Amino acid sequence: MAMRPEMDKKVNTIVALMLVGAFPALSLYTWAQNPAFTVEGAQAVALDYLKGMPTYAFDGMAGTVEVLKVEPLRMLYTWEVTVAFTSSHSGYGDRTGQMVLQVLTPHVTCIVVSEGRVTRAVTDDKFDELEESMLSTGDSTSEEAERIALEFLRHSPTFAFDGIEGSVKVLDIMAMESYPVQYAVTIAFECRQAGYGDRTGQVLAQVITPHEIRVVVSAGEVRSAVIDGEWDELNQRDMASGLVTPESARDAAIRYIVEKYPELADLAVPSEWKFTDLTPEGMLGASTYRYMGLNWNVTIRFMVVLEPVYTVTVEHSGDTEFTWEGTVDGSGATELSSSLSTEQVEVLSPEQARDLAVAYVLANYPELEGVEAPTEWEFTDLTPEGLLGYSTFRYTSGGWAVQVGFPVVWKPVYAVELSIDEPALDWMGTVPQDGTVATVE
Repeated sequence: MAMRPEMDKKVNTIVALMLVGAFPALSLYTWAQNPAFTVEGAQAVALDYLKGMPTYAFDGMAGTVEVLKVEPLRMLYTWEVTVAFTSSHSGYGDRTGQMVLQVLTPHVTCIVVSEGRVTRAVTDDKFDELEESMLSTGDSTSEEAERIALEFLRHSPTFAFDGIEGSVKVLDIMAMESYPVQYAVTIAFECRQAGYGDRTGQVLAQVITPHEIRVVVSAGEVRSAVIDGEWDELNQRDMASGLVTPESARDAAIRYIVEKYPELADLAVPSEWKFTDLTPEGMLGASTYRYMGLNWNVTIRFMVVLEPVYTVTVEHSGDTEFTWEGTVDGSGATELSSSLSTEQVEVLSPEQARDLAVAYVLANYPELEGVEAPTEWEFTDLTPEGLLGYSTFRYTSGGWAVQVGFPVVWKPVYAVELSIDEPALDWMGTVPQDGTVATVE
């Protein structure tokens, strides 16, 4: 007797469940072998998404697409794919009907692929391609940072125990060069007894005790809070107890590299770092931080637990280029997880991109026959103050003007605009790291 369609569907479902139960290892293995669940698959998914992404689909230039890096995130089968490309107009998203500048605009998009699906795509840390909207920077003002720091202090265990309200005084607010902006707020206050934290049940010296707390505020949140340079008020631990922070993990990794590789001992190490929080929005349980300074680029990934093990990637550019990967645990111990290689690497500079573009134009435009390239240039940095992630340089000499724009990455693709007064010529093109020059129509 033929089964009804509903009964047939139920039987098929039961059979499928029985097969999965009978061969769990095989089922799991087959799922894990899905090509989209590999690093190569994640890159392919990201590039396929890029083609239809609002910003790129509007005016992205196919010849400029370059995968800068593919990094694993602390989620199973999840990678962040960073892709650079150039648009032929300014702006983001679908700009149909908008007034846009006809100017070559390089972009960098970070695409998170999880289990073969794009879960996040942000261009230049400004535009959410999935939501098709500009991102809020999340920056706090100095006034907001002061308010947040004072509120934190008043509710902190040390001050709440026996702090004297009338003694509270903001000594300094310093904006640090980072993204989002971080403010270090230094506050003086007094307690009626010695010690730190909640001292209930302790034998305490009854003496007015002055303190200073340094509270770091970013994007409306307290990132760190240290009293007298000795007590971590955020984690309620003595700073000497061996608590390892992302910053101390960064420093430990660099110390390890410099000590282990004598040929790197003379490399200058930054005293100040530019900080960027690369943690994808909405991702819980894991964070990714980046620190940049001089020629150093340090990326730190860690689980959000009390004593995480930090996975640290250290990259150095310039005359000496190398990459090192390792881990720093809760005790500060550093372990090498992949070998370090050093080599002299030629990285194409903006000046070289300018010269290559000039040589290309002189060789390919007959009307410029007999015209010679300038030997000296006047330089102007046109990068807007406070803009992170992209730079624009202008070089002028006589009737020549060359503008070079590029994303602030290690090996950028340069967007070049060139103009000559006599004979009159305007030209736009791109210069990637291999030195080839392409005209943009």
